[in-house]
Amino acid sequence: MRARVRQRAKSHFIPALCLMSKTFLSFLPICAALLLLLQLFGAANAQDIAAKIVIDVKAPTNVYVEGTFRNPRNERNLSFLRDFGAGTEIAQRFSNVQLFDGKKSPVRARKLMEGEYLADEPFSSWSYKVDLHSVQNSSSALVSWLGNNGGILTLNDLLPQTYRKTSIVINVSLPLGWQSATSERELRPNTYEISNLAEAVFYVGPGQRENAAKVGNSQVRVNINDDWLFSVTEAASIATPIFDQYERIFGSSPADRFIIGIRKFPNPIAVDNWEAGTRGRTITIVSSETAFKSRSLQQLNEQLRHEIFHFWLPNGVNLTGNYDWFYEGFALYQSLKTGVALNNIRFDDYLDTLSRAYKIDRSLNLSLIEASKNRWAGNNNTRVYARGMLVAFLCDLALLEKSKGKRSVSDLIRQLYEHNRPPHPETDGNTAVLALLRSYSELVPIIDRNIIGSDSIEWNDLINDAGIESQLIDESAKLKVTEKPSSRQKDLLDKLGYNNWRKVASKQ
Repeated sequence: MRARVRQRAKSHFIPALCLMSKTFLSFLPICAALLLLLQLFGAANAQDIAAKIVIDVKAPTNVYVEGTFRNPRNERNLSFLRDFGAGTEIAQRFSNVQLFDGKKSPVRARKLMEGEYLADEPFSSWSYKVDLHSVQNSSSALVSWLGNNGGILTLNDLLPQTYRKTSIVINVSLPLGWQSATSERELRPNTYEISNLAEAVFYVGPGQRENAAKVGNSQVRVNINDDWLFSVTEAASIATPIFDQYERIFGSSPADRFIIGIRKFPNPIAVDNWEAGTRGRTITIVSSETAFKSRSLQQLNEQLRHEIFHFWLPNGVNLTGNYDWFYEGFALYQSLKTGVALNNIRFDDYLDTLSRAYKIDRSLNLSLIEASKNRWAGNNNTRVYARGMLVAFLCDLALLEKSKGKRSVSDLIRQLYEHNRPPHPETDGNTAVLALLRSYSELVPIIDRNIIGSDSIEWNDLINDAGIESQLIDESAKLKVTEKPSSRQKDLLDKLGYNNWRKVASKQ
């Protein structure tokens, strides 16, 4: 299964591991290290690889990694992840690479380039050092980094890529007073079974605080450290109703345990900045503080409404390829509807966000399919978000109108999830999404003009049917509810969430 990691780039239209010193480790006899790794296999005999990550107690930004095969292979290549998009060059962090054969004898290896090594003969085990002190703030939700107060270990950029599809048991050795938190299955203290290397994330450091809640059949944990304007309990009280709402929309949960990690940026940065990514069953939010607690809670709500959606799409389905326009754009739109449904935002906020997306979209002269292929080039990322959300909005309006309010975009994303979740075989994402959309005749014009075509968004007919008007103010569109909507328009507005605040007030 390919990596399911989604970087959440900020857009201005979104409401906006045995204590062991470095010296001791460097002289650790290889046979003793391998004995330790072989003991790990006793914890999980079915594993292909045993590995150990040791955080240097004297220099916590350094980690030492050792690994060995359960069944030796004819491996001669050792490769590491070199970058993670958007300028995240990380291969230069590896040093002191050593390889050994089945008899524990050193095997000579040549460095071909940063992160690429070729051995003179097959090797069975390996060790190296990784320096995690330096990372760009913009990449801090996506890659491994450490400071004196802890950080994040994403195994995908710490362990060799050659073995990313194998099953691994790993031990994480921490300095005294540090803790670790992960959604991976713990075999015994600090030893874990990793089924998918690309999705494994560990939060490490001192002073971690956690809140775990049962939502349906799933456990949702929120883990924080550092000092925030909100408590871990308050953060969990935001996450759990959002998770519950999405579980209702999709009809089931894609897994039984999830974790949300909230951390401060590793480098100084101004207030009101944040980055986020969802990897497998893990959400990582890296943020600076805000000026006020209310703004911190509002920002966290916005982040979680978007990122929790990704537990289902794309992380819960076997779809491949560059169909970012769908899972990002529809995540943004469903996040808006969820915010209205939970009374987190007003219907006016919903319309204002769509209006700003419309202004951004006017500069897009590529189809959504093409823009997704080149998402990180220029301003394409923001445009993919904007048009993807607008397409989701148009699809919602068209479905509601044709079905007289009985079918919406929520039914569409549920269908995609149910039809493509494991054990369904891998399918190209664009192929699956377009086939589903084309099964509804009312969506075909939107596909032809705005997904595979590069026409500008024309929404007047659809929004008028739903009792919404578009006013041109300073060359920007401004959406508002029709002053005197008809009964049919009132019904569609109600389905969009226009009167949701009344329903919530009534229940309270």
